[in-house]
Amino acid sequence: MEVITFVEGNVPISKIKEFESDYKNLKQNEKPEGMIASYLIQDADRKGRYIIETVWVSQEALDKMGNEQLEVVELFERSGIRPTIRAYNMVNNF
Repeated sequence: MEVITFVEGNVPISKIKEFESDYKNLKQNEKPEGMIASYLIQDADRKGRYIIETVWVSQEALDKMGNEQLEVVELFERSGIRPTIRAYNMVNNF
């Protein structure tokens, strides 16, 4: 069963360019085993509100790549943000 993680937080407006650049640099690395995709999502109404959504092939793959998730968390922490982290099981898709 696929697992989706959401790491989210409010980035100060003064740090948005740096935050987006750091994410872009992270994506230049080879995708970790078990990761299907990762997306940087910005709230349409609150420009400093970001979510990094990552899709994993399974909970086991996510558990193996715990450090990769730490890198995503560190993106927020470098901007002085303690992000919220949530994981969901993919029940169905189309």
